[in-house]
Amino acid sequence: APSGTSLRMAKPKAQAYIIDRVAYIKSLAEKAKSSGASYFTGHHVGQVYIDDETVTVHSSNGNSPHIFKSSVLVVASGFASNIPKKLGLGTVGDYVTGSQAEVATQGIKETEVYFGDHFAPGFFAWLVPTDKGKALLGVLSRHKAEHHLNSLLEKLKLEGKISNVIKPPKRWGIPLRPLNKTYSNRVVVVGDAAGQAKPTTGGGIYYALLSADKAAETISNGLLKNDLGVNALRQYEKKWKSILAKELRIGYYARRLYEMLNDNQLDELFKTITVNGIHDKLINDPNLSFDWHGNLIIKALSFKLISKMIRASTPISTILNSRIL
Repeated sequence: APSGTSLRMAKPKAQAYIIDRVAYIKSLAEKAKSSGASYFTGHHVGQVYIDDETVTVHSSNGNSPHIFKSSVLVVASGFASNIPKKLGLGTVGDYVTGSQAEVATQGIKETEVYFGDHFAPGFFAWLVPTDKGKALLGVLSRHKAEHHLNSLLEKLKLEGKISNVIKPPKRWGIPLRPLNKTYSNRVVVVGDAAGQAKPTTGGGIYYALLSADKAAETISNGLLKNDLGVNALRQYEKKWKSILAKELRIGYYARRLYEMLNDNQLDELFKTITVNGIHDKLINDPNLSFDWHGNLIIKALSFKLISKMIRASTPISTILNSRIL
C-alpha cells in the first residue's frame, strides 16, 4: 500500500507463468514460417489500396520499394500503429505507458505489487522474480513511467531488495480501450493495434490470441465462400466482442474508479480489506482467474464496505455515463 503496509494473497497452485517473451515470439514465428508464411523485415508500410478483389500494400525497405498483393489484410502491427487510422478505422482512445528493467535481486521469492502516487499514480508497479537472483521491475503510468521506475528502483536498493540493474528499462505503450471498429472491406485489426488488452493490468497476449483465432476463423470462411467484404468480416468483430466485450467494459470501469482514489483512500481500502478478511474471500472465489477479471471485480464491489468507500470517493455517474465499448 502507499503507506508501506502489505497484504499477501496466494493460492497453492500456479496461476500464471513468466515466459521469455523474445523466445516465445520467435517460436510462433518459426511455426508460422513452417506453415508457409514469409517474412519481410525492415519494411515500412506506406500506402494501402483496397478494391473489390485485392489489397495492395506499398512498402519500402530503405530505398527499395516493394508492392504486396493479397486477398485480405490483417493488421497486427502493435500499439501506436498508424495503419488503422490510414484505413479509416480511427485510433485507440486511451492508453498507458509501461517501463520495465531486469534487475538483480536478493531474497525475492514472490511477486510484489506496489500502489500509490509516488511510484505508479493511478496504476501499479511490480517486482517479479524470474531466474535465480533476477527479477523484472516495472511500472505502468500515464506520464513519466521511467521517472517513477527510477524512484522505485532507488527505494528497493535502499531496502536491500535490489542490488543493480542487469538490463536497462524498455518503454512501450498499452491500449486501454479498443478501436471503435476493427474491420472493413478486406481488412481486420488484431491485438494491441485493435486495443484488445486488459484495462486492469495491461496484459495483451491472451486476448490477442483469442481475437486472432476468431480472425483466422472468419477469414477462412470468407476465403472458402470467396467473400471478404464488409458484411463477411463484420463477423470477426461480433465474435471477439462476444468473448471480450464484457471483460473490457468492466475492466475499464474498474480502471477509471481506481484512478480516482488518492493514497489515503488506497490505504483505507487496504485496511478495510485486511481487517475484514475480504482478500481471503476473493482469493478463494471459484471465479478467480488470472485472465478474466470481470467477475472478480463485480464480486469485490459487492462487498458493502468496499462499494460504500468507493462511492464516497469517486463520481461514479461520470464513469457510467461515458462510452466504453
